[in-house]
Amino acid sequence: MKKNVLIKGILVLIAIALFALVFVGCVPSPIPTCTTATVYITTPLDSYYYYIYIDGVYWGTTNWSGNITLYNVPIGYHTFYAVSTDYWYDGYAYVTIVCGTNNVAIYTY
Repeated sequence: MKKNVLIKGILVLIAIALFALVFVGCVPSPIPTCTTATVYITTPLDSYYYYIYIDGVYWGTTNWSGNITLYNVPIGYHTFYAVSTDYWYDGYAYVTIVCGTNNVAIYTY
């Protein structure tokens, strides 16, 4: 009689272990969060070369039509600053960057 109880107990433990392994494999992994994004910058009022700064740090120079694509821009609230290469015109944009692609228009004057 004790032998049957012992065998049944072992079988129950094996069944629980297999059941747990099956369901642990089905647990979804945590959703990865992005930390950077791509930003397309335009200067709609002017076609010219502009130095682009984000939070006071130089990131690049636009092409002659006033456009530039920036990669790996940190997610969050930023100040975008465009200053013409001859320092005559400038403009600001205050934007919250989110995951994915973002469009930022900097109106220069």
